[in-house]
Amino acid sequence: MKKALVMFAVTLLVAGVAYAQPVHYEFHCAGTGNMVKDSPVIYAGDIDGGDLAPGTWSITVTDGAWPPVGDDAARWDYIWVNYYTYDPGNFIWTGTFGNNGLYLEKTGVGSMTGICDLTFQIIDMNGNGIVEPEECMDGLSGAVIIIQDGTGPYAQLCGQGTYQGFYFRDCDTQSATYMLDNVDFSMYLDLDDCGMATSPSTWSAVKSLFE
Repeated sequence: MKKALVMFAVTLLVAGVAYAQPVHYEFHCAGTGNMVKDSPVIYAGDIDGGDLAPGTWSITVTDGAWPPVGDDAARWDYIWVNYYTYDPGNFIWTGTFGNNGLYLEKTGVGSMTGICDLTFQIIDMNGNGIVEPEECMDGLSGAVIIIQDGTGPYAQLCGQGTYQGFYFRDCDTQSATYMLDNVDFSMYLDLDDCGMATSPSTWSAVKSLFE
């Protein structure tokens, strides 16, 4: 009987460590980024509302194979041809950039890292198949994966999430801020405690049952 109770207690204690309650975070981000003028390409800004505020965020887009910074036309042409597709039925361009580095930090508390998609939509308002400056804005969204590589209270967390919002892009070729994106979005994360190792205190409690 004692052996059965011990095994039952071990099961409960281990389960308590491995399957902690999931957590949900919601927060608002705002910032800027420029795929044409900058290398590396880093979208970054403040977390100014919600569960991780106050804090900072960044999304790093890999651009190693792109034309170098300096020739704006060549760099944007490469991005446009390789990342954007046009849906003539719905008059929408969609640009998708996958496997980007994600960093989130709540100031003075801890940080999380992961990967995410970065998807821009452009509505072809007049249906002519040409992007005009007044059309350089619309939806911004992506999927998120948080890996177990954080700090502070987020160190053991991993999981997934999404974000969505909007952006405004400076498409004026004569502007000093040509192709600067101003972004504004909300992120939603559903995370679990992914630390599977059993703590020494747990094993001490289990062993005490044998004494």
